[in-house]
Amino acid sequence: MADADRAEQRREQPVSGWTRVSVSYCQYDVSAVPGETGMPIYTLGDGLLHVGGPYQFTGFCGVHTGGIEVRARVLPGPPTEVEDGWDAISEATLWSPFGEMSVVGLMGGPPDALTDLTVPRGLVRVRVHARNRLHESVRTDQDPPEQHELHIWAVTEETRRRTVLAGPDDRDWEQKPAKAAEWALLSLVADDEDGEDLDRVTVVRHRPAPVEVPATVLPAGDLAIRLEHVDDETLRWTWTTADRPVFPEPLATLPDGELSTVRLTSGPDGFTLRHEGVLGRHAFALGVIWDHLLDSPGSYPWAETPHRLPSPS
Repeated sequence: MADADRAEQRREQPVSGWTRVSVSYCQYDVSAVPGETGMPIYTLGDGLLHVGGPYQFTGFCGVHTGGIEVRARVLPGPPTEVEDGWDAISEATLWSPFGEMSVVGLMGGPPDALTDLTVPRGLVRVRVHARNRLHESVRTDQDPPEQHELHIWAVTEETRRRTVLAGPDDRDWEQKPAKAAEWALLSLVADDEDGEDLDRVTVVRHRPAPVEVPATVLPAGDLAIRLEHVDDETLRWTWTTADRPVFPEPLATLPDGELSTVRLTSGPDGFTLRHEGVLGRHAFALGVIWDHLLDSPGSYPWAETPHRLPSPS
């Protein structure tokens, strides 16, 4: 990425005004590539947002059907503190290949003020703030409008979704890491897009205790992933064709022809895995796969559902 582009990304953009977004089923969509589908909702998320793939997440409202106020702010870097005055705050990482982002109500088109917002190209972190999330069954004309504010900044590392501030009435959604890992692996196998001209990125995962990452071959239908030790703290990740393909005419196109590096470090605050040099559009899926491999070693939920094409949705 050119120095001029980085300087432009560091420049803080003005805050957009409050814009009415029509929501349905207590939901709206934030997307860097509108129309792209991902994993099913209610798979990975909290009471404020559910991630759906590299480009998209769903935000949750108190209003079931009606309007909320939304505005966005592009920051030159990560916020130094958590802002007061909000009832719930959560954040996630998205891949923004075109430097645009839109907020869309499920049953209506995106408002002009929140369509193709200019954001940094590449990985971005999005922090969602919400307040006044009253269900319409208890909302009165005297209540302030429900408001959601997005803070967006450029990052070079894909990190897990996290709850910064849990809402007082947030539902404790059941997480489905195995289902998410299955979707993630199959989405990579089905990826036949050309490479991107953007910088490659790093997937980072942290655990409070040491985790062993053995050298192995991960099954992936007609393909496979080889993890080979370089030394005690470094592995090489390589896509290859499977020794025993699943289909009569096996898939031969690799999602990524370049090898990438996995680095493992332990310290007083725990264990950190860094998967370096991955394609940006693959970072989310690889993060989901690593979450499963670290927490459920030796378990490959995608192996019993071999897929070749098309991409799962």
